[in-house]
Amino acid sequence: MTSADLSRRSLLAGLACLGLGLASCSRSRGLSVYNWGDYLAAEVIERFVKAHAGTRVTQDFYLSEAEMDAKLRAGARYDLVIPIDYLLSSLQRDGVLRELSAAPRGVEHLDPAFPVWHARDERGGGAYAVPYLWGTTGIGYDADRVDPPTSWNALFDPRYAGRISVIDSKGDVMDQALLASGLGINSTDKPAIREQVWPRLREQKRLLRAYDSNPAAALITGDTWIAQIDSGDLFRAQSQRPSLRYVIPDEGAALWIDYLAIPAKAANPELALAFIEFLLDPEIAALNANTLRFATPNATALTQGSITDAGDPQLYPPADVRQRLFTSENWDGGTKDLVDELWLELRSS
Repeated sequence: MTSADLSRRSLLAGLACLGLGLASCSRSRGLSVYNWGDYLAAEVIERFVKAHAGTRVTQDFYLSEAEMDAKLRAGARYDLVIPIDYLLSSLQRDGVLRELSAAPRGVEHLDPAFPVWHARDERGGGAYAVPYLWGTTGIGYDADRVDPPTSWNALFDPRYAGRISVIDSKGDVMDQALLASGLGINSTDKPAIREQVWPRLREQKRLLRAYDSNPAAALITGDTWIAQIDSGDLFRAQSQRPSLRYVIPDEGAALWIDYLAIPAKAANPELALAFIEFLLDPEIAALNANTLRFATPNATALTQGSITDAGDPQLYPPADVRQRLFTSENWDGGTKDLVDELWLELRSS
């Protein structure tokens, strides 16, 4: 399967059974993972299955953080899930995640900038999630068709009408509009959001080719010329269309971290922990990162020289660029209700 088929945000119908040599996909006899599409290297799964004889790994895929959040809260019994950073606090608070009884073996390989996630002190401070991969969400574009963009305003440029896409996600759509309007992605200025950002979003909708869950595919085919996209998805797409480029705009961009966590209702939590520890091995972390083209928090893999893209400033931004990267707080101060309202109106109009 090519990178045009899948992305970190793409949805696969049904269940992907990746256990080797076993006919059944019965979830009770193996490890069930709830994941983004194409976000776990097949060879990593094969190695884990080989190292744990009789084990099967199955994956179910989600299209958005909201879909994953809702399904877990409805009681889905996955063994391992990969939530984004800003969802961890609410998932832990509401008892959706299982506390890790001890630090997984291998956490010593992590960069201190990407530690194991702990609950707030007032909630006991226990460990609940281990960083998996990280990246940025910037602009991907075809250098043969688009002037090199420096601002998020390029996604509002009438010159590219019908050839622009933004990620089909409330948070991502709001992020790019907020930054293009001179606001931060965590802005709680509701009057500014309604009076400045909302009109721009309505105007942008008329210019879009699509709200797209897999922008890489359309960039590869040429249906889209410029798009909001996750870093690793663009870098993998370059192998099929070398004219594609990635940029973090001058206004900055979102830096996200995805985590490995065990749901409270996991059927096989011990096997899930074993898989987390397997992914923390520097050799496995390097294999996964090199295949997926997202940044790894595994400092040992980086210092050992095992990461192919370690010197790429677009994937591992230098300190001056890191100052322009922001972690989403998913809005505070009641702003979330306004964003939900505007998103619903935008997508239904």
